[in-house]
Amino acid sequence: MPPHTADGSTPITLTTDGTVIPATLNETLTAQRFKNELPFTITLQRYSHDYCASAAPLETDKTEQQSGWTNGDIGYFDGWFTILFDGEKRSKDTTGVMIIGRVNDGRLDRIRKLGSSITVTVDLAQ
Repeated sequence: MPPHTADGSTPITLTTDGTVIPATLNETLTAQRFKNELPFTITLQRYSHDYCASAAPLETDKTEQQSGWTNGDIGYFDGWFTILFDGEKRSKDTTGVMIIGRVNDGRLDRIRKLGSSITVTVDLAQ
């Protein structure tokens, strides 16, 4: 059984080119479905506010969707896996956002410094 934090979230790591970035998955249905897919490796492209790529769909509870995001959120929505590192102030008009996790505090700068295309492996934290 994977470890859980006091709030029920699951510690994970995002690893790219030897850089390990700690994060957590939340308790949404989509996050729990995603956890069943770990380890998960995907090549992401950098855009103005995120790294993202098309991914296989996962079951989603529409009541857990929201509008917008907070920088550092990890999303899995509309067939896309995304690590959101910027744009939160302009994001509130984006609907149907499914947040499945979050990059740990103080680690977002590592994400912002990565290249234009990255291969990331998401796995349970050891």
